[in-house]
Parts: sequence; structure tokens; C-alpha cells
Amino acid sequence: MADASGDNWSELTSGDTAAVRMAAPDLQQARRARGRISDDVAVILDITVAVAADFRSAHAAMPLLDDDTLHYAGTIDGLASLVADIFIAEVADGVTFIPASPEQDMQRVADAALDRIARRLPRLGAA
Repeated sequence: MADASGDNWSELTSGDTAAVRMAAPDLQQARRARGRISDDVAVILDITVAVAADFRSAHAAMPLLDDDTLHYAGTIDGLASLVADIFIAEVADGVTFIPASPEQDMQRVADAALDRIARRLPRLGAA
């Protein structure tokens, strides 16, 4: 989880492997970049996040950003599915949620998403 600047981040899960954060505008570029990083390093993909009860509200909360970060606007369930897919496809070992706006409560989003991600991974055969 990161603050709005993306500079200050904290890990919600445990791990003692060295980590490197990565930004990419889409999953295909993230996968290519992952392939160039040593396997003994945990790769953490930055995602700018706008979450709401429905897609329209989340989309309206996502500012037009011209950066190299993957953007997600949608529901908590959709975000959990995206993160599970990123893990299963070995695009990254983890993600950093960056709030799309300062009003977004990233702690609440991260807690809710973490629970849903954990439920999806065993079902997908990854855990």
C-alpha cells in the first residue's frame, strides 16, 4: 500500500525476500519487464487504484493520469481478481496500491482486497 505520491509504501503481508517496485502501463509490458529481473527478487507492481461500489463511480474518481502506472477503476471484487491474475500469470509477486485520489481510503481498500485475494488464490490452485 502506498500514499498518493507512491513514494511511501508499506507491506501488508510478510516476506523477507528483497523486493523491487516496478511500474508499467499495462500487463503485457509488466510481464516483459518481469522477465528481465532476477528470480531471487520479489517484483512488486504499482497499480493506481480507484475503487467504488460500481464501475461508473470508480471511473469518475480516476483522474486522467499521464504516467507509466497500471490503472484500475472498478470494484473491490474486480481489483481482487486483477491481483490474483497478476500473481497466477507470474507478472509480479505482489502489488502496490496507489490511491487515484486523496479521498480514497487505501487501508480499507487494501484490507478488503487482501481478504478477497486470499479466497481466490486457493480456488485458482495457486496457494
